Amino acid sequence: MKKLLILIILIPLLSACSGTGSKIKPSIASSSNGNTNLYFTREGGFMGGGILAKIEVNGREIARLGTKESITHNVSSNYKVKVSGAGINGFTIGKDSAAGTSDGKNHFYIISVKQGLFSMSFKISETTESGFNQSN
Repeated sequence: MKKLLILIILIPLLSACSGTGSKIKPSIASSSNGNTNLYFTREGGFMGGGILAKIEVNGREIARLGTKESITHNVSSNYKVKVSGAGINGFTIGKDSAAGTSDGKNHFYIISVKQGLFSMSFKISETTESGFNQSN
């Protein structure tokens, strides 16, 4: 009975540590339908490593990225990206946002953790395709 109780408690805790992104970088494709492709990657590192980065585009959650995970998303209109902490530990970390216009091009973003004296927050930075490929 004790082992079953431990499993019931342990499985949700361990599954909360895994993100919804991929450790393999997405292939870069040009948009032929006029939509804008957004590419996100999260840097690796010790600071904030146990906190998933929740990514929202236009108010809708598209992913929860762990360290060194990537994801792509397609939009057809102007967009606003918000990055915040996910889960119980996510309340302790600050958030950041970015915005852009739907221009039929690819846009690349790197998510990192910025540490202050007594605080930590996620930071989202737009980069180039080569900067995106060199990250992690």
